[in-house]
Amino acid sequence: MNTSAKKTCIAIDMGASNIRIMLGHISSTNLEFKEIYRFPNAVIDKNGHERWDMEHILKEIIKGIKMATELQEDIGSIGVDAWGVDYALLDKNGNLLELPVAYRDKRTDGMEETWLKMMSREETFKLSGINFYKFNTLFQLLSLTVVRQEDHSDSSGAPIILNDQTKSDTSVGSGFPASKLLFLPSFILYELCGMGINELTISSTSQMLNTGTGDWDGKILETLGISSSLMGEICAPGTILGKILHPELNMPDTEAIAVCGHDTASAVVSVPFENESSVFISTGTWCIVGIESDRPILTGEALKNGFTNERGFGGTFRSLKNIVGLWLVQGLIQSLPVKEDYNEIETLALGYEKPVNIINPEDPLFYNPDNMKNAFDEYFRKTGQKIPSDPGAYFRSAYDSLIYSFRYYIELIERMTGKEINTIHLIGGGCKSEYLTRQTALICGRRVISGPVEAATIGNILVQGIAMGIIPDILSARDLVRNTMSVATIDPPGIASQQDSHFKRFLKISQG
Repeated sequence: MNTSAKKTCIAIDMGASNIRIMLGHISSTNLEFKEIYRFPNAVIDKNGHERWDMEHILKEIIKGIKMATELQEDIGSIGVDAWGVDYALLDKNGNLLELPVAYRDKRTDGMEETWLKMMSREETFKLSGINFYKFNTLFQLLSLTVVRQEDHSDSSGAPIILNDQTKSDTSVGSGFPASKLLFLPSFILYELCGMGINELTISSTSQMLNTGTGDWDGKILETLGISSSLMGEICAPGTILGKILHPELNMPDTEAIAVCGHDTASAVVSVPFENESSVFISTGTWCIVGIESDRPILTGEALKNGFTNERGFGGTFRSLKNIVGLWLVQGLIQSLPVKEDYNEIETLALGYEKPVNIINPEDPLFYNPDNMKNAFDEYFRKTGQKIPSDPGAYFRSAYDSLIYSFRYYIELIERMTGKEINTIHLIGGGCKSEYLTRQTALICGRRVISGPVEAATIGNILVQGIAMGIIPDILSARDLVRNTMSVATIDPPGIASQQDSHFKRFLKISQG
């Protein structure tokens, strides 16, 4: 490793609401980045489905890359991270067959129930390590490969598999042949460099990867009725795929690098873990509570409680739980007479000192209500709590109930792993909330290390740095974060008996 070397790279951070092109500079002693271009992203309705406008996305990404090259000529590499499960299908000529269908689309309705007639919940979890979410790639593909029983079935009543694995083309049941499936970050890199290979961390979100081999699970694919040729080979994060070849980009010396394609995996790369007694909480619209480990948690308790095991950098697993997060606060802002000013909202929450109403953030009422305040009121009524008149009561209920959920799942992780957790790493947008960070330390009774905020972008740049030989390994990468990024430490004031009693009340209301 050349300790004096410095590289410039582009990190493309794809989100479901916006996509950003970031220009990064990395050496063994310094890490800097800035946003070059941002554009909105949203699903569109086309041909009866909610889809990602991939042609527009590609056009805007190319525009952002060009803007970066105007500022910096010697760009060494490009990496892409994005949300999980969604994919693009290519025909035999390598062209996009159709605009990718979004995970929110209703085509997966009923697919979990259909799958469970083909393979049990326990076996699927043991093979893949991934828990059951209706948007999983497994269920998206199932909606294409299976004709529902009410339409067609064989003599046994089982669903009919449409595609014929004996043919060279892999039909996905939608009237056209597909020769390759690429998850979205892998598809973007394919468009940039011509190499179409799925990366490990993004592939693991599919519920189709084997936990032991790190390759596609043969039994799941056979049951689903698709061939491994559709899915192709898998590369490890940090793999250099080749030079940028896109005709609109004059970047013959720039490498395309498969970073951790899943944005959460990329974010966890940036976490400056102090020891093995740590959890990470990625804070945003969704909050993700989890640990990094060298083995998955495949117990019945993990399955029952919604834990999932996704792949991470360097052969690790991320055993984690998804929770409805700051979506609660965002929804209340839209349905209460308050300004969209988070400092003011946190002041309202902190100023409400009466007994706080409790909610279970995972109750279906809060997933996508027309009016979030009304959803809170309905939950309060059904659990025998008074309807408050103070807006601060709603925000405090949202924040504190979310943090009680953090504590619940941290204690569950302790039981499942046999390890005591003494440190919480908060990453993502919620780190900017002083109320969230301090209340997490108080309610959970553990040290909180808050930051970095731009975790996915930083992880993207770090993996590029490792791949290009600028930094030697993940430990050095995390030391670099610790030494160069804004990270705050909040020590708990100690768990007062009052906090314990509030937590017991949360358990009684949310579990009862």
